[in-house]
Amino acid sequence: MAKDLLFDCSYSEIWVHPENWKTLTSKKSLELDWRVECKFYDPIFKEKYPKGFPFRKKLNRFKSLEQRKAVIQAWLKDIPVLFEKEGYNPITKKYMIPKLKPVQGTLYPELNFIEALEINYPKLMVSEGVKKECRRIIAKIKKSAAEQRIEVPICGIHSGHIRDLLDPLDLTNNEYNKYLTHLSIVISDLVEKRMVFHNPIKDIRKKKTIKKIRETLEVDELNKIFKILKANYYTFYRYGMIFFHSGARSAELFRVQKKHVNLAKQEYKITILKGSVSKEVIKVILPNALPFWTEIINECTSEDDFLFTRGLKPSLVPTQSSQITKRWKRLVKDKFDVTADFYSLKHLFLDELDKASDAAMNLSKGMADHTTKVTETVYLVGRETRKNEALKKINFQFLNL
Repeated sequence: MAKDLLFDCSYSEIWVHPENWKTLTSKKSLELDWRVECKFYDPIFKEKYPKGFPFRKKLNRFKSLEQRKAVIQAWLKDIPVLFEKEGYNPITKKYMIPKLKPVQGTLYPELNFIEALEINYPKLMVSEGVKKECRRIIAKIKKSAAEQRIEVPICGIHSGHIRDLLDPLDLTNNEYNKYLTHLSIVISDLVEKRMVFHNPIKDIRKKKTIKKIRETLEVDELNKIFKILKANYYTFYRYGMIFFHSGARSAELFRVQKKHVNLAKQEYKITILKGSVSKEVIKVILPNALPFWTEIINECTSEDDFLFTRGLKPSLVPTQSSQITKRWKRLVKDKFDVTADFYSLKHLFLDELDKASDAAMNLSKGMADHTTKVTETVYLVGRETRKNEALKKINFQFLNL
């Protein structure tokens, strides 16, 4: 039954091929011709299209049944909106209802792909580090798009466009994979917002990489560095001691406020951001680090003070944890014969903790916030408390300061 539109136009019922698309489960069915279709009637073009203009959306470019079924469901909802509310005429490829110009800075399916990425990434519920990488990567592909004159709306983006943007950048395999990961985060959110039907990153294979052995510091080397920092750059030394005995990441420590710390219980709370998932974790303050925690807490003037801000001192104004890498390079790597990164302190600490603790308790795993086994999480609910109490008694003797 035809549905009437403006200017005596109309369109037929929408049908899907194959008809039994909802129940198909075999991969062999991917060989069929998948499409969503209807007939559009315009009296002006009655002689040219007496049986109606075939408005057809082909789906064979989608490589899985799940993708094709999802796109079909989307088109079954969107085609009536396209014709009835937006007044689209597929014969003239124009809108019979003048489209309102979108407000600048808002998302819509026809928006340029790069602009959509630029608008969307700051709104993601991810860490500031991930947002910073997204900003850097989007800036690079924006330049690539300008040089190659690639302009495509976000609703029409596919894997070929992504490859065309990335291939000229001459990226290492590791960088190439990093670009794919971060672009996928942004585009996945755009899929949820229905700006695009499918995340094209899923159709691009990551490149093979070699996992390199992380360079670590020796205990004697760390003792030497810490002694120099203690004498000349005390706040960095203090932060280094807190970081070293925490098993945490700098990004997490830089979010800690005074109100998150309980010195009496030797505990503090951190928020771990991984991808789009956030969780709060109670961390233990080891005896070796307790004097430094006590010292910095006493310097706070408000419960809302962040412990590590400008100058690695407490204040109400948070700063980026990236300053630690810069300080380490300037004060340690550039001055001494040290090539290991600051993050290597975490690996040295976990290694020493593993040596000092009961293997059955697996304390290093807990300090690093690695995922526990299902049986531990579900059944052994008291084990986490026992691990924390054991950690509070661990006293390292290898740092000679």
